[in-house]
Amino acid sequence: MVSLTYPGRRNNHEGFDTMITERTMREGLIDLCRHDQERLVKMALAKLRVSKFHRHYDDFYQEGCIAYARAYVAFKGSVDAERDRFYAFAYKLIYWRILDLLKKSWHQEDERQVSTDASPATAYHLAAMQDPWAAGYLTNIENRQQWASLMRALSLRQREYLSLFLQQFSNAEIAKQLHISRPSVYELRRHVFAIARQLFTKDP
Repeated sequence: MVSLTYPGRRNNHEGFDTMITERTMREGLIDLCRHDQERLVKMALAKLRVSKFHRHYDDFYQEGCIAYARAYVAFKGSVDAERDRFYAFAYKLIYWRILDLLKKSWHQEDERQVSTDASPATAYHLAAMQDPWAAGYLTNIENRQQWASLMRALSLRQREYLSLFLQQFSNAEIAKQLHISRPSVYELRRHVFAIARQLFTKDP
């Protein structure tokens, strides 16, 4: 069991020396539930635009809870006396842990696709499809008028692609669903993102 001990620290709020007792991962998870701090994990997931429909949502959520427990163990101070400072510390650890896992999932998917379709054309499309702005924006369109204008601008095949993309299907799964090659999926993605940029930004 992971634990840390911080002996002989001075509690400035009370004005006397006190021993900060050993804290464990188990106690950190209990603290998470007792103080209803799953919200920190959900906040980090939302900030990173990981929706409940994401294929790894449950795994990321669990890892976020574990990151909270690790923060509870590693925090150099009194958790109960310094709640605000601890929550800020815990949120940072949760956010960076989920971000790290998210980046690894992106790299693993791209590596699988490159190894399966190892060709110069595939490498080109993989490089061309990177557009973080469009990916984030398309998953967060809430204005009906904007959505309607985007639908009108897209072809039928592009709308089919977008529907699967928003359901968190991988590029390989989209190719299978639409009965097309992976390079064709990358080309669809590039066009959809380009159209979205033209519609919703001043600098397409």
